[in-house]
Amino acid sequence: MPRISILLPCLCLVACGGYPRDTHDSSERAHAAMRVGVSHDPPYVVAAAGQAPSGPEPALIEAFARAHHLQVEWVVDGHEPLMTALLDHRLHMVVGGHSAASPWKDVSWSRRYVVPDARGRPTTRRLALPPAENAWQLQVDHWLHAHDGVPR
Repeated sequence: MPRISILLPCLCLVACGGYPRDTHDSSERAHAAMRVGVSHDPPYVVAAAGQAPSGPEPALIEAFARAHHLQVEWVVDGHEPLMTALLDHRLHMVVGGHSAASPWKDVSWSRRYVVPDARGRPTTRRLALPPAENAWQLQVDHWLHAHDGVPR
C-alpha cells in the first residue's frame, strides 16, 4: 500500500504535463496570422469599407499583436457570422458588438478591460475568444491584465 500512495501522485503529476494547452492550436496558428473578426460597433470599433478598422478596440488588438510579433488579418462581417466562425476555430478573436448579456454561451470570453466611449468615459468591454483554447486565452488575458486594456 505505501508504494501505491507514493506512485499514484507521481503518475497524476506526469499526466498533467503540457497545461494549459489549445485543443485547436490557436497560439501556434496566430504566428502565421492572427485572424480577428471585426463587427462595426462605434465608437469602439469603426469598420469602413476598404479601410483597416479603427477605434479603441482595434488599437488594443494591434498593440497586443505588436507585443507578440503577430500580423493581424482583419475579417469584417456581421456579428453572427463572426461568432459562428469563432466557434468553428476559423478566427482567433472577435471584437465589437458584445454585450454583457450576450447569447453566445459556447465561446470563451477574455477578462474585462476598459476603453473610452464616445465622450471619453471609461467603458468595460471584453473580447470573444475560441472555446477550449486555454493557452491562447491565458496569453490574451495576461496581456490585458498587464496593460489594463489601454492601447500602447
